[in-house]
Amino acid sequence: MTQSPGITAGVPVGNGQRISPTEFLLMAGFLAYRAPAASEEARAAARRILVAVLEVASARGFTQSDVLQAMMANAEKSSRIQKLAEQATAAVGDTANYLRVIRNAGVLIEEDA
Repeated sequence: MTQSPGITAGVPVGNGQRISPTEFLLMAGFLAYRAPAASEEARAAARRILVAVLEVASARGFTQSDVLQAMMANAEKSSRIQKLAEQATAAVGDTANYLRVIRNAGVLIEEDA
Protein backbone atom coordinates (compact mmCIF):
# COMPACT_ATOMS: atom_id res chain seq x y z
CA MET A 1 0.00 0.00 0.00
CA THR A 2 1.35 3.42 -0.93
CA GLN A 3 0.81 6.39 1.33
CA SER A 4 0.01 9.77 -0.05
CA PRO A 5 2.90 12.22 0.46
CA GLY A 6 0.98 14.39 2.95
CA ILE A 7 0.11 11.51 5.26
CA THR A 8 3.56 11.51 6.85
CA ALA A 9 3.65 15.30 7.16
CA GLY A 10 1.32 15.29 10.17
CA VAL A 11 -2.34 15.63 11.03
CA PRO A 12 -4.21 18.29 9.03
CA VAL A 13 -5.73 21.00 11.22
CA GLY A 14 -7.01 23.47 8.63
CA ASN A 15 -5.76 25.98 6.12
CA GLY A 16 -3.19 23.51 4.83
CA GLN A 17 -1.48 23.34 8.22
CA ARG A 18 -0.37 20.05 9.80
CA ILE A 19 0.84 19.20 13.28
CA SER A 20 2.38 16.10 14.79
CA PRO A 21 0.17 13.40 16.30
CA THR A 22 1.59 14.38 19.70
CA GLU A 23 0.56 18.01 19.26
CA PHE A 24 -2.85 16.84 18.03
CA LEU A 25 -3.33 14.65 21.10
CA LEU A 26 -2.44 17.52 23.43
CA MET A 27 -4.76 19.83 21.50
CA ALA A 28 -7.57 17.30 21.90
CA GLY A 29 -6.87 17.25 25.64
CA PHE A 30 -7.10 21.03 25.78
CA LEU A 31 -10.38 21.04 23.85
CA ALA A 32 -11.88 18.26 25.94
CA TYR A 33 -10.95 19.63 29.33
CA ARG A 34 -9.93 23.26 29.18
CA ALA A 35 -11.88 25.04 26.44
CA PRO A 36 -15.33 25.83 27.83
CA ALA A 37 -15.99 28.31 25.00
CA ALA A 38 -15.53 25.58 22.37
CA SER A 39 -18.70 24.11 20.93
CA GLU A 40 -20.04 20.96 22.55
CA GLU A 41 -19.54 19.22 19.21
CA ALA A 42 -15.83 20.10 19.20
CA ARG A 43 -15.44 19.03 22.82
CA ALA A 44 -17.22 15.73 22.15
CA ALA A 45 -15.00 15.04 19.15
CA ALA A 46 -11.92 15.79 21.25
CA ARG A 47 -13.12 13.35 23.94
CA ARG A 48 -13.64 10.66 21.28
CA ILE A 49 -10.11 11.25 20.00
CA LEU A 50 -8.65 10.99 23.49
CA VAL A 51 -10.51 7.79 24.31
CA ALA A 52 -9.66 6.15 20.99
CA VAL A 53 -5.97 7.12 20.96
CA LEU A 54 -5.40 6.18 24.58
CA GLU A 55 -7.24 2.86 24.21
CA VAL A 56 -5.08 1.90 21.23
CA ALA A 57 -1.93 3.13 22.96
CA SER A 58 -2.79 1.09 26.06
CA ALA A 59 -3.50 -2.00 23.99
CA ARG A 60 -0.05 -1.59 22.46
CA GLY A 61 1.81 -1.29 25.75
CA PHE A 62 1.47 2.33 26.88
CA THR A 63 0.78 2.07 30.61
CA GLN A 64 0.37 5.74 31.56
CA SER A 65 -2.97 6.61 29.91
CA ASP A 66 -4.65 7.50 33.20
CA VAL A 67 -1.74 9.70 34.25
CA LEU A 68 -1.65 11.48 30.89
CA GLN A 69 -5.38 12.06 30.92
CA ALA A 70 -5.26 13.45 34.48
CA MET A 71 -2.43 15.79 33.52
CA MET A 72 -4.45 17.05 30.55
CA ALA A 73 -7.52 17.56 32.73
CA ASN A 74 -5.40 19.61 35.14
CA ALA A 75 -3.90 21.67 32.29
CA GLU A 76 -0.40 20.67 33.27
CA LYS A 77 2.32 22.12 31.09
CA SER A 78 5.54 20.24 31.59
CA SER A 79 8.15 18.21 29.83
CA ARG A 80 6.57 15.13 31.43
CA ILE A 81 3.18 15.62 29.75
CA GLN A 82 4.97 16.18 26.44
CA LYS A 83 6.99 12.99 26.94
CA LEU A 84 3.91 10.94 27.88
CA ALA A 85 1.99 12.25 24.88
CA GLU A 86 4.93 11.34 22.65
CA GLN A 87 5.02 7.84 24.12
CA ALA A 88 1.27 7.40 23.68
CA THR A 89 1.30 8.47 20.05
CA ALA A 90 4.39 6.37 19.34
CA ALA A 91 2.53 3.35 20.70
CA VAL A 92 -0.30 4.03 18.24
CA GLY A 93 2.15 3.91 15.36
CA ASP A 94 2.92 6.15 12.43
CA THR A 95 0.81 9.08 11.31
CA ALA A 96 -1.25 6.91 8.96
CA ASN A 97 -2.22 4.63 11.85
CA TYR A 98 -2.96 7.64 14.03
CA LEU A 99 -5.30 9.06 11.38
CA ARG A 100 -7.08 5.69 11.13
CA VAL A 101 -7.66 5.72 14.89
CA ILE A 102 -9.15 9.21 14.67
CA ARG A 103 -11.41 8.24 11.78
CA ASN A 104 -12.47 5.03 13.54
CA ALA A 105 -13.53 7.23 16.46
CA GLY A 106 -15.94 8.92 14.07
CA VAL A 107 -13.99 12.16 13.76
CA LEU A 108 -13.54 13.60 10.30
CA ILE A 109 -10.49 15.67 9.56
CA GLU A 110 -9.90 18.34 6.94
CA GLU A 111 -8.78 15.98 4.18
CA ASP A 112 -11.96 13.88 4.63
CA ALA A 113 -14.21 16.79 3.71
